[in-house]
Amino acid sequence: MASLEPHHPGRLQLASEHVRKYLIVYTVLSIALALPIGYYSSGFTATNKDLFSNLVILFAILTIYPSMIQLKTEGLAHSLKSWRPMLVSLVYVFVLSPIIAFGLAPTFGNGQIGIGFVTANIVPASSASLGYVLIAGGSIELATALAVLSFVIAIPAIPFFLSLYGSQASTTVPITPVLISVLYILVLPFIAGQLTRYPLLRKKGPPFVNRSIRPYLSLATMLSMFALIFVLVDKEAPVMVAKPQTVGYIIGYQTAIIVGILIVSILVSRAMHLSYEDHQAVAFISVTKNQSVAAAIATMALNPVSAIAPAIIPMIQPVLAIIYINLEKPVRKLFALQDDRAAIPSPTEREVTAPANGSKQEKSSSPPST
Repeated sequence: MASLEPHHPGRLQLASEHVRKYLIVYTVLSIALALPIGYYSSGFTATNKDLFSNLVILFAILTIYPSMIQLKTEGLAHSLKSWRPMLVSLVYVFVLSPIIAFGLAPTFGNGQIGIGFVTANIVPASSASLGYVLIAGGSIELATALAVLSFVIAIPAIPFFLSLYGSQASTTVPITPVLISVLYILVLPFIAGQLTRYPLLRKKGPPFVNRSIRPYLSLATMLSMFALIFVLVDKEAPVMVAKPQTVGYIIGYQTAIIVGILIVSILVSRAMHLSYEDHQAVAFISVTKNQSVAAAIATMALNPVSAIAPAIIPMIQPVLAIIYINLEKPVRKLFALQDDRAAIPSPTEREVTAPANGSKQEKSSSPPST
């Protein structure tokens, strides 16, 4: 019997790697299965609205809770000293992204779909964001600090932005249910995750928490996400089938937001002379959003139709993240070129000395480039 133990965790780890590799395929498959099932069983869905709403909340919490265990809050104070990249990221997340979403949301022609789109763009980063940063060779320490900081700021920011958009778009936004949904979907899973993390750190040690159980937590997150997407699409399948252009608009608009912020972030990071590693942390934490949070808030506090955008965006968000990861070499070259230029001394930094043989020799005060 003892010989069976190593094989069982091994299979789970292989499953986690497989699902992560084909994340996009399984996401699209979840939607493809849910659409016809939801469309042809719309009567059952309509008579069991409360059941489906509870399933959305359940799967959202199951998606978020494992990532809260992985969220490193220890040593956060030291990481917060990198205030320049943090400030830039917060501007992208809580200024630029909401402004763009506010401008695009009214064009859907449906106020509830529009406010759902806004919700999808004001939630904090997902746990997958840290994985993207790690794969791209970014600063995982900075990315973790940004994830925690954006999470904390999102707690008051989400009700604020939804209230602001509602007043501008003449759409009623029930603030009390929004606050309650934020408590259930963000605050409680965070507390539960950290209450799980710290005893595990003391009992098993950091390598176990940060590495050994990561594949299993990741697998639990991904499977819960697929279930959540299935339920969301199943609930709103009649609307999505009747208005396929809405699905196209959501995909197109979200693509424009992600690509636009990525381009801006490259330009700003170079102008601020941020390192490649810091830039990648800022970029991924700023553009990848936790759509499970958005879906749960839409279901608990807004109209069920508002959950369409959070259900569709997972189709395109990981695709764009992976495409950007594959652009690592040209992006690295941009920042390497910046570093090379910074290493070249300006004329004012040079000292021209005359050696004994009378020839001129330049001595730079800048360190030699490696």
